[in-house]
Amino acid sequence: MHKRLYLMIITAAAMLLSACQSTPTMEEPKKQNLSAAEIEKHRQAALDMSQKVLARLYAKKPEAKAEIEAASGYGIFDIASLNALILIGQKGKGVIFDNKTNTPTYMLTGKIGTGPGLGYQELYQVFVFKSDVALDQFKVGNSAGGDLNASVTAGTDGGQISFNPYIDVYQLSEKGFALQANWGGTAYMVDPDLN
Repeated sequence: MHKRLYLMIITAAAMLLSACQSTPTMEEPKKQNLSAAEIEKHRQAALDMSQKVLARLYAKKPEAKAEIEAASGYGIFDIASLNALILIGQKGKGVIFDNKTNTPTYMLTGKIGTGPGLGYQELYQVFVFKSDVALDQFKVGNSAGGDLNASVTAGTDGGQISFNPYIDVYQLSEKGFALQANWGGTAYMVDPDLN
Protein backbone atom coordinates (compact mmCIF):
# COMPACT_ATOMS: atom_id res chain seq x y z
CA MET A 1 0.00 0.00 0.00
CA HIS A 2 2.77 2.47 0.98
CA LYS A 3 4.81 1.57 -2.10
CA ARG A 4 1.85 2.36 -4.32
CA LEU A 5 1.33 5.72 -2.55
CA TYR A 6 5.03 6.60 -2.90
CA LEU A 7 4.95 5.64 -6.58
CA MET A 8 1.91 7.88 -7.15
CA ILE A 9 3.62 10.79 -5.34
CA ILE A 10 6.83 10.38 -7.34
CA THR A 11 4.87 10.17 -10.62
CA ALA A 12 2.86 13.29 -9.77
CA ALA A 13 6.05 15.17 -8.80
CA ALA A 14 7.75 14.15 -12.07
CA MET A 15 4.76 15.35 -14.09
CA LEU A 16 4.72 18.64 -12.20
CA LEU A 17 8.44 19.20 -12.74
CA SER A 18 8.17 18.41 -16.45
CA ALA A 19 5.39 20.99 -16.73
CA CYS A 20 7.64 23.59 -15.12
CA GLN A 21 10.64 23.01 -17.37
CA SER A 22 12.16 25.93 -19.21
CA THR A 23 10.91 26.74 -22.67
CA PRO A 24 13.01 25.26 -25.48
CA THR A 25 14.64 27.73 -27.83
CA MET A 26 13.36 28.11 -31.35
CA GLU A 27 15.59 27.49 -34.35
CA GLU A 28 16.62 30.43 -36.48
CA PRO A 29 14.38 30.58 -39.56
CA LYS A 30 15.93 29.40 -42.78
CA LYS A 31 15.79 31.47 -45.95
CA GLN A 32 13.26 30.10 -48.46
CA ASN A 33 14.67 31.84 -51.56
CA LEU A 34 11.39 33.48 -52.57
CA SER A 35 11.05 35.32 -55.86
CA ALA A 36 10.77 39.13 -55.86
CA ALA A 37 7.01 38.83 -56.60
CA GLU A 38 6.50 36.39 -53.70
CA ILE A 39 8.42 38.66 -51.32
CA GLU A 40 6.29 41.66 -52.32
CA LYS A 41 3.09 39.60 -51.92
CA HIS A 42 4.04 38.50 -48.38
CA ARG A 43 5.12 42.02 -47.40
CA GLN A 44 1.83 43.49 -48.63
CA ALA A 45 -0.17 40.81 -46.79
CA ALA A 46 1.63 41.72 -43.53
CA LEU A 47 1.01 45.45 -44.08
CA ASP A 48 -2.68 44.85 -44.89
CA MET A 49 -3.08 42.65 -41.80
CA SER A 50 -1.47 45.31 -39.60
CA GLN A 51 -3.86 48.02 -40.84
CA LYS A 52 -6.90 45.76 -40.32
CA VAL A 53 -5.81 44.92 -36.78
CA LEU A 54 -5.08 48.55 -35.86
CA ALA A 55 -8.54 49.61 -37.09
CA ARG A 56 -10.12 46.86 -34.99
CA LEU A 57 -8.05 47.78 -31.92
CA TYR A 58 -8.86 51.50 -32.24
CA ALA A 59 -12.58 50.69 -32.53
CA LYS A 60 -12.40 48.59 -29.36
CA LYS A 61 -9.93 50.75 -27.39
CA PRO A 62 -9.72 54.28 -28.84
CA GLU A 63 -7.09 55.31 -26.28
CA ALA A 64 -4.65 52.83 -27.87
CA LYS A 65 -4.18 55.13 -30.89
CA ALA A 66 -2.53 57.92 -28.85
CA GLU A 67 -0.44 55.35 -26.98
CA ILE A 68 0.85 53.81 -30.22
CA GLU A 69 1.55 57.21 -31.83
CA ALA A 70 3.57 58.33 -28.77
CA ALA A 71 5.55 55.07 -28.54
CA SER A 72 8.99 54.30 -29.99
CA GLY A 73 7.29 51.70 -32.15
CA TYR A 74 4.72 48.96 -32.33
CA GLY A 75 4.37 45.43 -33.61
CA ILE A 76 1.40 43.47 -34.87
CA PHE A 77 1.36 39.67 -35.05
CA ASP A 78 -1.12 37.17 -36.52
CA ILE A 79 -0.80 34.03 -34.39
CA ALA A 80 -2.31 30.55 -34.26
CA SER A 81 -2.21 29.00 -30.78
CA LEU A 82 -2.86 25.40 -29.74
CA ASN A 83 -3.26 24.34 -26.10
CA ALA A 84 -3.26 20.61 -25.38
CA LEU A 85 -3.52 19.85 -21.65
CA ILE A 86 -0.10 21.07 -20.41
CA LEU A 87 1.64 21.94 -23.69
CA ILE A 88 1.25 25.17 -25.63
CA GLY A 89 2.40 25.87 -29.17
CA GLN A 90 2.19 29.11 -31.14
CA LYS A 91 3.28 30.15 -34.60
CA GLY A 92 2.76 33.34 -36.54
CA LYS A 93 3.99 36.24 -38.62
CA GLY A 94 4.02 39.94 -38.03
CA VAL A 95 5.52 43.31 -38.67
CA ILE A 96 7.18 45.84 -36.37
CA PHE A 97 7.19 49.57 -37.13
CA ASP A 98 9.78 52.02 -35.82
CA ASN A 99 7.83 55.28 -35.32
CA LYS A 100 10.94 57.40 -35.92
CA THR A 101 11.58 56.01 -39.39
CA ASN A 102 8.20 54.35 -40.13
CA THR A 103 10.29 51.46 -41.44
CA PRO A 104 8.64 48.02 -41.25
CA THR A 105 10.59 44.98 -40.07
CA TYR A 106 8.90 41.72 -41.03
CA MET A 107 8.93 39.09 -38.31
CA LEU A 108 8.20 35.46 -37.49
CA THR A 109 7.17 34.24 -34.04
CA GLY A 110 6.91 30.95 -32.22
CA LYS A 111 6.42 29.61 -28.75
CA ILE A 112 6.61 26.27 -27.05
CA GLY A 113 5.47 26.51 -23.46
CA THR A 114 3.68 24.85 -20.62
CA GLY A 115 0.58 25.48 -18.60
CA PRO A 116 -2.84 23.98 -18.14
CA GLY A 117 -5.25 24.61 -20.96
CA LEU A 118 -7.34 23.30 -23.79
CA GLY A 119 -8.29 24.95 -27.04
CA TYR A 120 -7.27 26.48 -30.36
CA GLN A 121 -7.24 30.18 -31.16
CA GLU A 122 -6.33 32.46 -33.99
CA LEU A 123 -5.48 35.82 -32.53
CA TYR A 124 -3.71 39.09 -33.07
CA GLN A 125 -1.20 40.62 -30.69
CA VAL A 126 -0.31 44.30 -30.76
CA PHE A 127 2.88 45.27 -28.93
CA VAL A 128 3.48 48.89 -27.95
CA PHE A 129 7.18 49.60 -27.38
CA LYS A 130 7.52 52.51 -24.95
CA SER A 131 11.29 52.81 -25.39
CA ASP A 132 13.90 52.31 -28.11
CA VAL A 133 15.51 49.56 -25.99
CA ALA A 134 12.24 47.63 -25.81
CA LEU A 135 11.78 48.00 -29.57
CA ASP A 136 15.34 46.86 -30.27
CA GLN A 137 15.04 43.77 -28.06
CA PHE A 138 12.68 42.32 -30.67
CA LYS A 139 15.30 42.86 -33.38
CA VAL A 140 18.48 41.79 -31.56
CA GLY A 141 21.24 41.86 -34.13
CA ASN A 142 18.49 41.93 -36.77
CA SER A 143 18.01 38.20 -36.16
CA ALA A 144 16.07 37.22 -33.03
CA GLY A 145 14.50 38.74 -29.98
CA GLY A 146 11.97 37.74 -27.44
CA ASP A 147 9.88 38.45 -24.44
CA LEU A 148 8.92 36.45 -21.40
CA ASN A 149 5.19 36.58 -21.00
CA ALA A 150 2.22 35.11 -19.27
CA SER A 151 -1.34 34.98 -20.43
CA VAL A 152 -4.72 34.03 -19.11
CA THR A 153 -7.58 33.40 -21.49
CA ALA A 154 -11.11 32.19 -20.92
CA GLY A 155 -13.16 32.24 -24.08
CA THR A 156 -12.18 34.22 -27.13
CA ASP A 157 -10.65 37.39 -25.68
CA GLY A 158 -8.11 37.55 -22.93
CA GLY A 159 -5.31 39.55 -21.49
CA GLN A 160 -1.61 39.13 -21.90
CA ILE A 161 1.02 40.49 -19.57
CA SER A 162 4.54 41.31 -20.68
CA PHE A 163 7.11 41.15 -17.92
CA ASN A 164 8.84 44.13 -19.54
CA PRO A 165 7.40 47.38 -18.12
CA TYR A 166 8.28 49.17 -21.37
CA ILE A 167 6.00 46.98 -23.48
CA ASP A 168 2.20 46.97 -23.46
CA VAL A 169 0.34 44.13 -25.17
CA TYR A 170 -3.16 44.06 -26.63
CA GLN A 171 -4.65 40.73 -27.65
CA LEU A 172 -7.58 40.43 -30.08
CA SER A 173 -9.06 37.02 -30.80
CA GLU A 174 -10.02 36.21 -34.38
CA LYS A 175 -11.69 32.86 -33.77
CA GLY A 176 -11.55 29.84 -31.53
CA PHE A 177 -11.92 29.22 -27.85
CA ALA A 178 -9.37 28.57 -25.16
CA LEU A 179 -9.39 27.99 -21.46
CA GLN A 180 -5.77 28.39 -20.42
CA ALA A 181 -3.14 29.79 -18.13
CA ASN A 182 0.36 29.59 -19.55
CA TRP A 183 3.82 30.96 -19.22
CA GLY A 184 7.03 30.79 -21.15
CA GLY A 185 9.23 32.63 -23.55
CA THR A 186 8.17 33.60 -27.03
CA ALA A 187 10.75 33.96 -29.79
CA TYR A 188 10.38 36.82 -32.26
CA MET A 189 12.70 36.48 -35.25
CA VAL A 190 13.39 38.76 -38.18
CA ASP A 191 12.02 37.10 -41.30
CA PRO A 192 15.09 36.33 -43.46
CA ASP A 193 13.07 36.40 -46.68
CA LEU A 194 11.11 39.64 -46.29
CA ASN A 195 13.79 42.02 -44.93
